[in-house]
Amino acid sequence: MRRALALLVVLTAASVARAQAPDELPPGHPPVAPDELPPGHPPVAPDELPPGHPPVAPSGDPHGGAAPHGAMGMGEADLSRAMSPPDVATASENDAVPAGSIRVTVVDLHGAPLPNVEVQLGVMRQGGDRERTPSTTGADGVTTYSGLPTGVGQAYRVNVLADGATYSSTPFQLPPSRGYDVRVTRLPTTHDERVLLMVIGQTFVEIHEERLHVVEEMQLSNMGESTYVFPEHGIELALPHGFLAFQTQPVMTDQHLEEVSGRGVAMHGSLPPGRVTLAFAYDLPITGRDMSFEVALPIRTYIYRVVTDAPEGLRLEVDGMPRAIRFEDQGRPLLGTEIQRQPSEPRLQHVFVHMHGIPGPGPLRWIALGIALVLVLGGVIAAWRPSPEAPPEDALADRRRELLDELRVLEEEFEAGEVGPAYRQSQRAAIVRGLAAVLHEEDRAQKKNDSRPA
Repeated sequence: MRRALALLVVLTAASVARAQAPDELPPGHPPVAPDELPPGHPPVAPDELPPGHPPVAPSGDPHGGAAPHGAMGMGEADLSRAMSPPDVATASENDAVPAGSIRVTVVDLHGAPLPNVEVQLGVMRQGGDRERTPSTTGADGVTTYSGLPTGVGQAYRVNVLADGATYSSTPFQLPPSRGYDVRVTRLPTTHDERVLLMVIGQTFVEIHEERLHVVEEMQLSNMGESTYVFPEHGIELALPHGFLAFQTQPVMTDQHLEEVSGRGVAMHGSLPPGRVTLAFAYDLPITGRDMSFEVALPIRTYIYRVVTDAPEGLRLEVDGMPRAIRFEDQGRPLLGTEIQRQPSEPRLQHVFVHMHGIPGPGPLRWIALGIALVLVLGGVIAAWRPSPEAPPEDALADRRRELLDELRVLEEEFEAGEVGPAYRQSQRAAIVRGLAAVLHEEDRAQKKNDSRPA
């Protein structure tokens, strides 16, 4: 839980995305506005960039190669679709739909109703409980869910399953006075990877005492007009040899990442025309003051950046990218560089990262060892004492609800612009730590109950 939280914090605090100037984009490319940044990324305006931030400029790459499945390139129309995808699932309040009801209409690309399509209504309650209720569209392409609770106690999400693809609405809550209309356009499906583009990819490296903590973030776009369905085995990304402690950040859409033991990570699911940001992390043992590792890019990439912590004396070099620039993000010293691939250039297939002057283990290692010894000694002493009583289960449930309410209010304040991204992440960290403690106590209580004689 704590490592997953750390991943969320790093993804927001360490991203170095920026709004690109018109002359840095391909001719006819739409401007990249703040609302096109990855979800949760703080708004970045050109005058807010750190001094000396690396430019986004075309650059050659000695490791480039041909596009998969032939010589398909990224044209201006492709990039335009990547930045302005069509809506395949819309959800809105409707006075014509009774209160406590959700009307789901499924149509094809031409607007014709589709009968006998599988629909699932996902429900997430405040306490964290989730369930899915299946249904099927009738001859008119419509199915209706009725008698549903209204208000903020639960959120709903409509999912339509067809031909290996999943189409999902954004989550919503039912108002007390009217229902919701959800319209889903089912598209043809494709397995052709050439429709995929990594609009922005990023490798961020944190330097810990004995490990490099590497966070990979990918903003993927389906540039085609069909829904891309990942192969059964997924699209695999090879990770550096010896990687440890794989973690991933789950998303509410159909895409998901799974570790491939000893090799890397595979992407599964489906992606309609549009974009999604996926993220995962892993550790690399520090083997010396100089280290190199490779990031594989199985999907055509438009912009890729590498950012690292920047302790005194560290140097970052990335093959084929400009010289790394030092800058600060909220007082944190960083090194960063990035590359932009023009449609006419060879595909970027690998990123080779070289770090020089990595600091060795400092006094923190010995402090940590001392703390560990104290904890071991404390455990031996505690073994001779009666175990403290766990908090009552009702109190734990109340505390869990309070923390989830705090999290919901925090997200509402962030969406309304009342708090900034840095404050949001720090508060999320505190709330998730509290939830982890509550879940631990609940597990203890459950195990204690299970061990009692019947």
